[in-house]
Amino acid sequence: MDARGRGGGTGSATGSLGTGSLGSGSAGSSGAGGELALVVSKREDLSSPVLAERVQVREDADGTVHFDVNGLAPGEAYYYQFRGNGGESPVGRFRTLRPADSNEPVRIGWFTCQGFEEGYYAAHRHLAAEDLDFVVCLGDYVYEFTKPGVRGVATNAFPQTIDAMRDKYRQYRTDENLRQMHSQHAFIPIWDDHEFRNNYSKDGWSFPVVSDIDGAIGFQQKKQWAWQSWFEHMPVPRFANDPTRTYRSLRVGKTVELFAPDTRQYRDRQACGDAELVVCAEADAPSRTMLGATQKRWLLDGLTGSDARWKVIANANMMMGMAVADDGARAYMDTWDGYGAERTEILSTAAQSVENLVLVTGDDHDGWAGELWDTGFAPGTSTGAQVNAPGTRRAGVEFVVPSVTSANTGDGGATGSSDTGAARAEEASRRAKNPHLRHADMVDHGYGVLEVDAAEARFQFRTVDKLNPNSGVETTKALRTPAGQSVIETL
Repeated sequence: MDARGRGGGTGSATGSLGTGSLGSGSAGSSGAGGELALVVSKREDLSSPVLAERVQVREDADGTVHFDVNGLAPGEAYYYQFRGNGGESPVGRFRTLRPADSNEPVRIGWFTCQGFEEGYYAAHRHLAAEDLDFVVCLGDYVYEFTKPGVRGVATNAFPQTIDAMRDKYRQYRTDENLRQMHSQHAFIPIWDDHEFRNNYSKDGWSFPVVSDIDGAIGFQQKKQWAWQSWFEHMPVPRFANDPTRTYRSLRVGKTVELFAPDTRQYRDRQACGDAELVVCAEADAPSRTMLGATQKRWLLDGLTGSDARWKVIANANMMMGMAVADDGARAYMDTWDGYGAERTEILSTAAQSVENLVLVTGDDHDGWAGELWDTGFAPGTSTGAQVNAPGTRRAGVEFVVPSVTSANTGDGGATGSSDTGAARAEEASRRAKNPHLRHADMVDHGYGVLEVDAAEARFQFRTVDKLNPNSGVETTKALRTPAGQSVIETL
């Protein structure tokens, strides 16, 4: 359920449901068509419904339902249920967005990178229990590959058909905790790369490949299938004149405008062959783009024209620079470190014309927090063969959410060998080389919570044990950014 408040005292809710949730299918079989009854009420027992209607299940969309509901009050909690095929879905809950004139605080949950076999979804059990306006997925909801892990998978390692790609979503949604999270919150997803293929760009990939990834089906056909599967299983608006567009924005009262760009389908190939831990002059070439010209204009116009107190970007790939060696070598060419000129254009515009900019980012699997400067690098950043030009103006702040389960540095995500001690040492090294960093955690997994009000933005890193399905949750770091200041302070 994706709840979107609209002006004029109205609200909107959009959602999708796989028929497997009603017992008419299974996680491993295609959904069928048909019709369901939808009931929406302000009461948990669904009495006195505000809406009751029949909705079509699309057999050609893996048995999912996509619908628009108008006329709901903004800033209100609603309960809903689907009925049909001899069963009932669990009662779900969502909250519509705050009314246009609201100055109330806004609380948003964030998660990313949830490789199914790499751990349990205790994070989602706790995320479900949070008091939130909505939850944002920052990409990598599913992974195109499988590997040995703590729980088995029944899907293909590298899917070569549309149905095999749909199987990924069916498999992931067999998890009770993930379903519980979805049932309790409005949901706003963006995609990154693993919904299709690691580190892909608009016309292919540079990252080393193995033959069973490629198979007999070409890049463009598999990309179309992967995107189709994502649209089928995600509650996202569609643009009639641009059917693959995902970038969009929404207002949450006067407090927040949320921007959700697409950092994947319009980007140039990664610089220097997508090498890692590398000095790469190509990374700062003026012509390189991650967003594409049209989307970049949309984002810059939206940010500079917004009168919301806080401008928040749901960002799939790390914006701030990350030097990893004394010569200034950068960590990854797939992040904004590989698109330096466009990053400087965006952050320079923000430094000059955008107040209270917050980025919340996925993808990296490790947890970070840093202050954004107009070049991506603070004064004092390691520089040398790789020129990491020090910034002169602050532009905003960035919080990078750790993965739910996918391997981080401490798990051996880079080396294949788990080593918590080495990961902690690397945290210290990164902070020394990148003075804009205010938090580094290359060991823990979990999710994030952002709360903003007129005075400040507060971000909490929530940590769980991904190997324990009954794990508790701990707030391992709490940070704040006062309004009007692009700085991060520890609470």
